[in-house]
Amino acid sequence: MKKAMDWKGLILAVLLIPVTLFGYAQQSDAETAADPAPELQPTGEANGKKVLFDNTHGQTAGASDWVIDGAFSDFGNALAKEGYYVKELRKTSPITYSDLSAYDVFVIPEPNIPFKASEQDAMLRYTQEGGSIFFIGDHYNADRNYNRWDSGEIFNGYRRGAFDDPAKGMTADEANSDRMQGVESSDWLGDNFGIRFRFNAVGDIESGQTVVSPADSFGITEGIDVVESHAGATLTILDPTKAKGLIYFPENIPAWPNAVDQGVYAGGGIDEGAFAAISKVEQGKAAFIGDSSPVEDATPKYLREDSGSTKRTYDGFTGEGNNGQYLLNVMNWLSEKETYASFEETSITLSEETPLLETAEINENPELTTETEAEPWRNPPTGYRWYDPSTFAAGSYGSDEVASNPTYDVVTPATLPTQQEFTVRLVVENLQPGETLTDLQLGAYMPGGQQIGKFNTTGTWPSSYGYSSRFSVTADATGRATIEVPAQLNPATADGTANLRVRQDGDNVLTKSVQVGNVATEPLPGDEVKLPDTAAIQEARKAADGEIVTVEGIVTSETGSFGGKGFYMQDDSAGIYVFQDSESFQPGDRIQITGVKTTYNDEVELTDIIQSEVIGQADIPAPKLVSAIDETNQGQLVKLTEVTVTNVEEVNTYGTFEFDAKSADGNVTRVRVDNRIGLDYSTFVSQFQEGDTVNITGVSSIFNGTYQLKPVAPDNITEFVQAEEPAEEQPVPAPCKTDNGKHKGADKGKGKGKGKGHDKSWKCAA
Repeated sequence: MKKAMDWKGLILAVLLIPVTLFGYAQQSDAETAADPAPELQPTGEANGKKVLFDNTHGQTAGASDWVIDGAFSDFGNALAKEGYYVKELRKTSPITYSDLSAYDVFVIPEPNIPFKASEQDAMLRYTQEGGSIFFIGDHYNADRNYNRWDSGEIFNGYRRGAFDDPAKGMTADEANSDRMQGVESSDWLGDNFGIRFRFNAVGDIESGQTVVSPADSFGITEGIDVVESHAGATLTILDPTKAKGLIYFPENIPAWPNAVDQGVYAGGGIDEGAFAAISKVEQGKAAFIGDSSPVEDATPKYLREDSGSTKRTYDGFTGEGNNGQYLLNVMNWLSEKETYASFEETSITLSEETPLLETAEINENPELTTETEAEPWRNPPTGYRWYDPSTFAAGSYGSDEVASNPTYDVVTPATLPTQQEFTVRLVVENLQPGETLTDLQLGAYMPGGQQIGKFNTTGTWPSSYGYSSRFSVTADATGRATIEVPAQLNPATADGTANLRVRQDGDNVLTKSVQVGNVATEPLPGDEVKLPDTAAIQEARKAADGEIVTVEGIVTSETGSFGGKGFYMQDDSAGIYVFQDSESFQPGDRIQITGVKTTYNDEVELTDIIQSEVIGQADIPAPKLVSAIDETNQGQLVKLTEVTVTNVEEVNTYGTFEFDAKSADGNVTRVRVDNRIGLDYSTFVSQFQEGDTVNITGVSSIFNGTYQLKPVAPDNITEFVQAEEPAEEQPVPAPCKTDNGKHKGADKGKGKGKGKGHDKSWKCAA
């Protein structure tokens, strides 16, 4: 947890600050456990060692974003540079020994969901057999997903004040959820690793730490003077033969201002417990740190799972103290296999046991701990359930829904006139196409806070200066929304500087400095969006999904034949389906259209149409004679000839049907006939039977990996008629030759009875 904000301020900042203020863009299309896990190949000389980061226990809950391609990316990239192979563990089932056994180090960044007993067994076996674990914790009551468990409790193996019931205070749905099945209370960390996370909450520590010498830390503290902490916890050394403290806070340290108890248990120093420590467990090792701040960086990947708001993380790994170097030193020690089973077998000085509190207010005996305040510390948003990713906000890890990350701007005259009305244009970008953003407000105020603006968002001017009435905007197909709003300033406003502010649902999303003065009103600059140049449909089909393209071509199907007002079109290069619900076109219309290229159920389409225009008329292209439907003819009119009808079936109650068309060479094409083209199942089976041979014209298409032919008109299926065979060819007689009377008196007598009396060369054709 970071410094410089009180608790309420931190909550507001984490939930509400827009992404544009921080110079990075959290992705809107988030990932789930079903997506491939991120991995980092060594970028330095490979050392043959592998590191696995847990992301199965709420590591992205709330404001945390502890993943190697998010706010732990500096750490992950530094490990790759050191020669490590780094991967994220993502799955929905419990951790098993086989998940871990191939890796040298298992890093567990601040978990927010408790481990099952079977997972604890797997991690203990992994360590005992030579693996290493790095436990990264945080202060008590961090509980980022409002489930009453925070990282220290999860690592220790029990909840404060709930040792007898891990689900104490939970709703029946929470307690019965899969995430709570198999969770058992125990002093797991203390019993097996000789150490335990304290439930304290220490304020900012930036200097004055006690760091043990490199000789007493296996070289881990070489070059380390300070590892900063901003709201962290410490660790109690229970068994010095197993656990060794490396870094301690100074004396007289402050408590975190929002601590639920006294925050600091022993005034600081050695008795407060170690901030960073290590442990040796049989053949394996472990390391511990009481705060995630030294590990994080300022590049979160996901949105908050509870609200969908932007996260804010900080540059701890590279921006403070010796944080990054210490973490790399720890990882290098963890990845080195060593056979000693106890620190007693080494030359280092053993740590002192940490004295524990056993007072009426705080008792650190696991079975006697008490809950200082009722948990959770904050009620979760309506509908959010920490154990059910289907309730997570769009854009968060675990949700498969796309989220928007709106950015805001207000276009104004160069100087806002104080004596005349003027217009401002609010521009919101990075929305989803068609998304409506509600509860927007505009305001103008002086640096001291005095409101000086009126904004007419309802058709009526407000009676006083202040924020406008709430209004909404709707995005176009590019995810951009604009609105022009009439405005006026208090005429008594002096020339100088003022601020324009945009609020959304009461939260400040943009503050812009503007000049005001007694000047004439100026018109706003134009707001034209340049559309892409026209491309051949074949090239448009190759564009990335989400890219805006412009194409020209001839409409080849009636609008609405396949739903909405969708239609097919093609040019000389290829064809494509246009999914839209606004304009009507006719086959033969030559159109220009701009939209978003996408792929739906494997079919390439244009959607979210930005502009469309009929630019002429043309003959419908003749169908291409093909032997198969495949990628080379997608979206185009094609024709199959002499195919046999088989496997006819009605597929809905409206009369849509499908059948297989089998060619003489055995190739089978699936044919889908949508009843909206004017041909239904009952009509078809009254005209054709299984085994009939037909010709079929239609559009080449695909649906979920199956190529199919889709007729576009009721007469597109016709009986195949074998052409008549020509009569047997007869010899063509020679033409008559004339002799100008010389042979008129041929001697008939010589040829009588034998037909030899005529010279064949003189015979005339009948």
